[in-house]
Amino acid sequence: MPSPLLTLVMPTIRWDETFCRCARAALAGMEAGDEALVVFDGAPPPAPPWLLQSGAILLSTGLRQGPAAARNLAARSAHGAILLFVDADVELHPDAIERIRARFDADPTLTALFGSYDDRPAAPGIVSRFRNLLHHHTHSSHPGTATTFWAGCGAVRRDAFQAAGGFDAVAYLRPSIEDIEFGLRLSDAGQRIELDPSIQGTHHKRWTLQSMVATDIRQRAIPWSRLLLERRELPTTLNLTTAARLSASASLLLPLALLALALPGLRAWALAISLGCLGLLLLLNHTFYALLLRCGGPLGACAGVGLHGLYLAYSSLTFILMALAQAAVSPLRLPLWLAARPGLRRILVVAGLGLLALFALAITAKGLILGWRYSDTDLYERLDEWRLFAQGIYPSHRLASPEQRALPYFRTSVYLPWALPMFGALFAWGGATQGTWLIQGLSLLSLALLAAIGWHSLRAWGRAAAWLGALAPLAIAANSNALAQGQFSIVCMGLVALQGLLLLRNQPLPAGICWALAMVKPQIAAVFALPLLIQGQRRGLALGLILLVSLAAVALLHTHTDPRAYLTSWLAVLPGFIGAGNVNGVAGLVDLAQTASSHGLAAWGSLAGAAVGGSLGALWWWLRRQRRKGLLDQDPATAMVVAQKSNPSGNPWRRDLRHLDRIWRQNPLALAGLCSVLGAVGFYHHNYDNVMLVPALLASWRLTLQRPRVLEALLTVLMALSVWTPQRLLDPLPGSALGQSLIWMAVGICLLVELI
Repeated sequence: MPSPLLTLVMPTIRWDETFCRCARAALAGMEAGDEALVVFDGAPPPAPPWLLQSGAILLSTGLRQGPAAARNLAARSAHGAILLFVDADVELHPDAIERIRARFDADPTLTALFGSYDDRPAAPGIVSRFRNLLHHHTHSSHPGTATTFWAGCGAVRRDAFQAAGGFDAVAYLRPSIEDIEFGLRLSDAGQRIELDPSIQGTHHKRWTLQSMVATDIRQRAIPWSRLLLERRELPTTLNLTTAARLSASASLLLPLALLALALPGLRAWALAISLGCLGLLLLLNHTFYALLLRCGGPLGACAGVGLHGLYLAYSSLTFILMALAQAAVSPLRLPLWLAARPGLRRILVVAGLGLLALFALAITAKGLILGWRYSDTDLYERLDEWRLFAQGIYPSHRLASPEQRALPYFRTSVYLPWALPMFGALFAWGGATQGTWLIQGLSLLSLALLAAIGWHSLRAWGRAAAWLGALAPLAIAANSNALAQGQFSIVCMGLVALQGLLLLRNQPLPAGICWALAMVKPQIAAVFALPLLIQGQRRGLALGLILLVSLAAVALLHTHTDPRAYLTSWLAVLPGFIGAGNVNGVAGLVDLAQTASSHGLAAWGSLAGAAVGGSLGALWWWLRRQRRKGLLDQDPATAMVVAQKSNPSGNPWRRDLRHLDRIWRQNPLALAGLCSVLGAVGFYHHNYDNVMLVPALLASWRLTLQRPRVLEALLTVLMALSVWTPQRLLDPLPGSALGQSLIWMAVGICLLVELI
């Protein structure tokens, strides 16, 4: 039988010495009836004279499109019955093409064939030797039928290649796993692929640790994981055998066990697990490690074992992360046994809502009862501060005289000056009794308003969802603490909610007053100034700021306090009021300042200025980026015309605020939720301030109902548990404060993605 006509296809991106050596080796194995196609991926410089005289046909993609497109271009121009793909850095052995030709001659049913690197890589260095020997060992250990393909040294019948559609040049624009994906398609079509380790070539690529990790993750592990997850099946050949999977598991467990050696209580178990994982790796990969010892000596073998563990760990971890990411964005579905029982679903929903309602009722009742029972609550501290202020004494031990500090009800307040005149509305006529009635009454009204907002936010998804929205703010576990302590948290959140409703009705001035009153607790209300920045509502912000400045001026003038002395005093005592369990931006700044040298005004001013300036700068940068990308506009061209007409001066700040206005109009609840997360993780707060997270909780529930996916549902459930679970149950858990903050930040990121 005559030999089939063979076409050599070699893509390249440069005419360097490595290409010349590898191309000469491949051309040396060609016979008279064969053809050679060299494809330059991109705009080629002048080719070497020897290549022009070799008889090879030169092709070019014109623009850099990747090796998949380059090989497809050559395949469309080829005439040979067999397409032989060789990489530009693989120097074929003299007998490689002869072996390929013989295999296809002997077996007409063979569709594709590929070989392996040899065990003598050209590039020096430990990493290069390890990486090339790993490829050689993987291929040489699994001869015979394969389900994938390798284009570094692989041949395929041209008609089968064309029938399969060639390499996927759209999905793979850079060197990646385009050959593996092609082989899987061939195998799915019933074509037979063989791996023959005797067909070898010398690899000339030089690897560094950085290039190995980056290439393996970006160009191998990520697309390979995505491909396997899309196919929903894992082949059991090459690097996906049972032994390889066990090795990967051991490589992930080993570093964790080594870290656990530092924990005295786990040291024995950690040592046993570490030795077990190391022994399993040595047992499962002893042939590869023997190859490393034979080719690189003891030093090369030891380094190779470490590199192999690293390679297994980051490759496996990439697959796990990709699997989790895909699972997170997959649609949320009920289990089949529950989906088939609508009556049971109804019972479970009613029972869950009933338990949540009982929990909310218990929280509220407990807070109201304790608020009347105890006389050492925070409300009485505010009463003492009001009494001092009424006598013209500023409640600060740094500002008061010794005689004033000797008063039995003297105390230092962390509240800002504008809060002191506000306390008069609570205590001026009836003292603590009046204050308790007002705080609890206003708190109940605020909870009712938040419940009504929750009902209307979720009612589009049915009555059960509406009840969930109404109960969500009432079930905040820390509400009982806020009511019992006489805290303003719930009232402030009610004022913020009223501010939002007024803004939606285009009433900026009363909205600004509500915001100013809520600023009695800046850690709750400060971030909600963001909606007041939108176009047409800034008058409300201006009025609110004027009101706050006026109240602060009244407080300082009434107590004859110098503003600079007050600021220095307040910054000095602030760290003492920030709880140790708070994980947030201000607490971090305080820790940073405490570990620095002093608590002087200059240091605090620098830290505060950096924090505020950085936050505003980040917000402005984000808005400008979204404007440039057109992500906030339904029609970017129309939006640009409108912006130019309304803002002919081209002020970028005004354009950014216009985009903020568009965000607010499209999804006010999500923006409010994002503000609440920023406040919770950016400012110091105590658990009784958790009511500020109601907008984020409602927005998260609504997002889950709109788009029921695993990620949104998981984050929503975690968000609900983080604020519905009593703090006394969370505190014993290690890292509970950090865990809560991470959950809130994750919800905030989801809301930000939803907004843009």
